[in-house]
Amino acid sequence: MLRAIIVDDEELPMKLLKKLISDSGEIEICHTFLNPHQAYEFVKANPIHIAFLDISMPEMDGLQLSNLLLETDDSIDVVFVTAYDDYAVQAFDMSALDYLMKPVSAPRLAKTLDKILKRQRSAAVKPYTQVLPELVYAEQSLKENLTEQETKVLRLLAEGLSNREIASLLNITGDTVKFHIKNVYKKLKVNNRVQALQRAKEVRILY
Repeated sequence: MLRAIIVDDEELPMKLLKKLISDSGEIEICHTFLNPHQAYEFVKANPIHIAFLDISMPEMDGLQLSNLLLETDDSIDVVFVTAYDDYAVQAFDMSALDYLMKPVSAPRLAKTLDKILKRQRSAAVKPYTQVLPELVYAEQSLKENLTEQETKVLRLLAEGLSNREIASLLNITGDTVKFHIKNVYKKLKVNNRVQALQRAKEVRILY
């Protein structure tokens, strides 16, 4: 479940927002803060996903706190909450995920939460989808790079056969088996039989 903080120097709207978010069942509120400095110290020691920040606060406003939080972890989604719309353009210039006007209503918050959940799911999937094409290409390249005989030798190695047994089974000399194994090591970029078998499984030459 996603973890969030709420930072607001007014206790009543903070409690209202906490209840609305808790009722959604989608986000676990880690903590609420009246003091932005305390919130910043908390986030430095405790990872969170979302920060709901009041903009107008004494000593440190929500915009300043947002900068500090994103310097700590740029993956945090920031949602500004305020009674004034004067900061809207500035908030979105800072790449805020959303901008809520007080008093926050349940239907409006639901839209924000939906946006947060979609973004977090996308962020979780993206690294894998970026790596996947490269992984598939590497697998295919190595499979195509090994000759048919080298692949046979590799599979027999995986079955635990010795060089002599492989030579007998494939009707080739022991020196030829060694030659094929040397080529397999070179193409898979490994130094020994164990590494070769592990690498072959990684790129799905062996299953």
